[in-house]
Amino acid sequence: MRWVTRHEPHVDRCASIWLIKTRIDPDAVFDFISRDNPIPGGAIPFTLPGAEIQPTETATTFDTLIAKYRIEDPIIARIADILRDFEIQAEEDLDRLTMKESAGVYYILRGLARTSRSDAEIVSKSLIVMDALYAELKARAEGTS
Repeated sequence: MRWVTRHEPHVDRCASIWLIKTRIDPDAVFDFISRDNPIPGGAIPFTLPGAEIQPTETATTFDTLIAKYRIEDPIIARIADILRDFEIQAEEDLDRLTMKESAGVYYILRGLARTSRSDAEIVSKSLIVMDALYAELKARAEGTS
């Protein structure tokens, strides 16, 4: 499937792209557009005006994808908590975070945007980061870390 979102993906969108690629659509292809551009026909939009899949006052895009696609994985739920802490509860204010992991995820994913030359490069690097985060949280949950 072809998915489309805003250009310059940040924390929630990078994590959402990882979730799509690992749990929803492994063959997904992503396009990045300005929020003012029309949505290409046949594409599944997210985090764009008028899209079904987007954040709300109480949920991230990541949360919306989990609910829509009925993803039941305790590690994914933990990642959702981390993202929600930054995106919703702290309202992107690092001084208001309640989870130490939230700051780390924020700094790394935002840093990727600053060190990458394209949206595709940001996504490529963020997939590695999210895989690593999942692996570490899983090891900790299993008591092997």
